[in-house]
Amino acid sequence: MFEDYYKLLGIDYNADRKTIQKAFHNLAKLYHPDKNPDSAEAAEKFKQLSEAYITLSDPQKKSKYDLKLRYGDYALFVAKAQKRRYTARKAAHRTSPFYYRKKVAFTRQARILGSISIAAIILTVAFTTVFFTRYNAQFDFQKGLANYHNKRYSSAYFNLKESISPLNPYLAAAHLLMAEICFHQQKDLSLSRNHIIKGYQANPSDSINARLLYLEGKLDYQQGDNIAAYQKFKEATDHLPNFDSATYRMGELDLFVFARFDQALIHFQTLVKHNPENHQAVLASAYCHQKLGQHQMAISQIDQFMSMQESVGMAYYIKAISAQALQMKNISCQNFLEANNLGVPAALDSLNSYCGMSITR
Repeated sequence: MFEDYYKLLGIDYNADRKTIQKAFHNLAKLYHPDKNPDSAEAAEKFKQLSEAYITLSDPQKKSKYDLKLRYGDYALFVAKAQKRRYTARKAAHRTSPFYYRKKVAFTRQARILGSISIAAIILTVAFTTVFFTRYNAQFDFQKGLANYHNKRYSSAYFNLKESISPLNPYLAAAHLLMAEICFHQQKDLSLSRNHIIKGYQANPSDSINARLLYLEGKLDYQQGDNIAAYQKFKEATDHLPNFDSATYRMGELDLFVFARFDQALIHFQTLVKHNPENHQAVLASAYCHQKLGQHQMAISQIDQFMSMQESVGMAYYIKAISAQALQMKNISCQNFLEANNLGVPAALDSLNSYCGMSITR
């Protein structure tokens, strides 16, 4: 009769190795031949316990024993069937797309070459991506610039917006042009200022930075903040000393808003120095001289202006006022008359009160 080793050791069929070992040691102490020298029955019992322990403590022997214990004479047939099923599953697994073969050991040189190849592929992909992104951004910027110069402002804004990318080397210029379109054409001051801020963040050159500051100054002036506007114009000339538009704006603010006539005169004289043909700066300089009581200089500047521009009523009016201050009545009245004929309203009162002419409007 087939011996049930689990019952012999007094353990469960799912007992682990430690439990098997402990059960054997406890029973071995009772039936060991040294403790039962004259008992044939104890010797036989100890022999059976030893066979049970040897069988159940060895995983392979235990597996075969468990099959035989469960299936009896059919154990060998079941073992072969299980082996066939395992082999079939293993073969199917090898043909599966998710099957991974055993890891192959590569040489150090092969690993280095493989790493270099992978790095080269990654760098190539990254370089290609950067190249095409940069190229597309530049292409869109050039289209936007062409449309801007051709006064197609809506198309220009669309192209410039498409060019916005950290890889665009003209990013600051793109924001500047969009800010100018928003300010002059779309009259959207908020969006214009937003583009100006982004232009600053794009690390602009001194030239672009000066134009951003100048445009922001115009925004501040438009919104009534003359002090902030003046500061922006000054910063613009710090970046670009020959920025005549910003210098002229400072001169205007000094002359008409802050009444700093001497400072305004410096700005306008700087403009004339840069460009002697700048007739607006010459006329403004004459007005500054007049406000400072330098009437002879004012007349001299007006004569210079009239050599470049004729039929400007304000020029005749300024000369008439300075001539009046110098008590040159004939010259003064003659210029008051010309100013009146050219539509300067203030000249009419001087003609009637100072020159004694009875002229009606």
